[in-house]
Amino acid sequence: MLGRAREVIRREAKALELVAARLDEQICKLAEHILSTPALVVVSGVGKSGLVGEKISATLASTGTRSISLDPLDALHGSLGRVSAGDVFLALSNSGETEELRQVVWALKEQPVLIALITGRPNSSLGQVAHRVLDIGPVQEVCALGLTPTTSTTAMMALGDALALIIQERRGFTERDFARFHPGGSLGRKLVRVSDLMWPLGTIPVVRPGTQLAEVLVTICGAVRSAEAAVVLGGDEKIIGVINPRTIAGDLMGAQHLELEASVDPYIQRPPAAIQDNASQSDAFQIFLRNGGDVLSVEDTVGRFIGLLFRRDVETNSGMRCGGCVGEV
Repeated sequence: MLGRAREVIRREAKALELVAARLDEQICKLAEHILSTPALVVVSGVGKSGLVGEKISATLASTGTRSISLDPLDALHGSLGRVSAGDVFLALSNSGETEELRQVVWALKEQPVLIALITGRPNSSLGQVAHRVLDIGPVQEVCALGLTPTTSTTAMMALGDALALIIQERRGFTERDFARFHPGGSLGRKLVRVSDLMWPLGTIPVVRPGTQLAEVLVTICGAVRSAEAAVVLGGDEKIIGVINPRTIAGDLMGAQHLELEASVDPYIQRPPAAIQDNASQSDAFQIFLRNGGDVLSVEDTVGRFIGLLFRRDVETNSGMRCGGCVGEV
């Protein structure tokens, strides 16, 4: 059985080499058409081809191309209304004679819809009416009976991946774009940047050295967001340090008389460690884990202070705890 399992994989791999060699400009023309329009790519197939179509559609959608999968039977009973003028209908049929797809394509022929086909028989009925045909060739199924869709569906899926990725790369789809479509799970967390989680400068209370405590408290209370820290900036807009409002509040509650006209300078703590805004959430997590503290100073690529990153926000978004962090601002 082990030998047979290895043979199946090797035969399918060999078949993919043949599919790659057979590939022609049709895939480029289809990709260029999709790139040149806001078209929705509607992927459709029956049986195993339909399942492959769902995967192709999902890959297109996750890499920046609007796409849905559509069951041909549903399409024939009202769901064809999901296909609009200018869309691309991508059919999957190894034989090119799948009856349900033939009926759908027949219904779409009179509409301004581009019909594309992935098939092993480009001269089939569907191949004759399609505007773009991606030919996987006469692949032999590795099933001992020669019947179970195996090599053909593997070839279709690989061709779908090729289409999605050449579109993605030509579109200039970036890692940040990818992160927008994958906000959940470990993949999404890995792609989150510090700039996505930080508090920008405009949302943080900012004071200058020597500012009276009364003015500092008014600034903190008037912040756009409930602030966990105020920033002290020098004349060159460089960060001098941070102020923990809880420390001032504690002194206010515990003192008989607090000089609100006094300078804030005794409350200024040293500036926190810095991190660049394009660093990953994982980078920030490691700094918190290594250094402790509740906050990082965020800088742009030329070293200008642009915001704060709080440990709490990193922990909430990552679903992990920075063990060993302490309560200093």
